Amino acid sequence: MKVNRYKTIYLFRKAGLRKINRFHVVGGEPIVQIGKGSRFSFGNELVMVNDQKNSTLGRTGKCKFLVFDNASLTLGEHVSMSNTCIVATRSIRIGNRVMIGGGVTIVDSDFHSMNSMHWFTPTDELEAASLPVIIGSNVFIGMDVVILKGVSIGDNVRIAARSVVTKSIPDNQIWGGNPASFIKNLPYKFSN
Repeated sequence: MKVNRYKTIYLFRKAGLRKINRFHVVGGEPIVQIGKGSRFSFGNELVMVNDQKNSTLGRTGKCKFLVFDNASLTLGEHVSMSNTCIVATRSIRIGNRVMIGGGVTIVDSDFHSMNSMHWFTPTDELEAASLPVIIGSNVFIGMDVVILKGVSIGDNVRIAARSVVTKSIPDNQIWGGNPASFIKNLPYKFSN
């Protein structure tokens, strides 16, 4: 729908994107919040499904891109997502040809201290752990997956639905569960 596309272009421009590559938006515009001094970019053919009607799984909610001050979020070419939330407090990088299932959450921070003495104080957020997230190319992330801080996901990886990814995953593997663990190697290799 052209109206949603124009609204999304407006949101991207308002957020400070200088270059806007080809993208497709379905069912409304995403939520885009980009902090001061931050960097947000995406390659050609980004696809965002932002409503229940057009989401294959009937998920509610829009795609959300939240990039804190001085952080970076980089999406490669041919990245597709539905009702996905990506929050970068430091750095999140996603490769090319990545399919992100409905309701996925990708974060690079705990957002608060693990020490309860800091909770409800001005130092709480300052004490939060934050580590970059890197997702390779040719990756499939199943519905409702949560990817946490400090994780690197290799190329040609499949992650089963509702998995919680807390540690890095090598190339050419299938992982699943909570916490996600190795299931098996893929029978074929991926090359860029």
